[in-house]
Amino acid sequence: MENKIRILIIDDEPQMRRMLKIALTVHGYETREAANGQEGIEKAAVFKTDIVLLDLTLPDMDGLEVIRNLREWLSAPIIVLSVKEQEDDKIASLDAGADDYITK
Repeated sequence: MENKIRILIIDDEPQMRRMLKIALTVHGYETREAANGQEGIEKAAVFKTDIVLLDLTLPDMDGLEVIRNLREWLSAPIIVLSVKEQEDDKIASLDAGADDYITK
């Protein structure tokens, strides 16, 4: 059996999660989805995540808090996908432990 790279999508927008899931699955990745920060943190532990795609704007907690929490125990790359375009948001994300920042 082939080991697929596991990607966790943490985003509160169902359309964005669906689009990312379809695009990544077509390219052979295994995906899981979370609609808020707490669910994302829990799924990251259970899913044995290889990569996290994270939106900064979540309904239950700030994305920076999610990054800091994940970085306490997760070494997998965290890529922020956000509509926030301010340089300060990008710097704060990277300082918190994100590996990259992509503007939606």
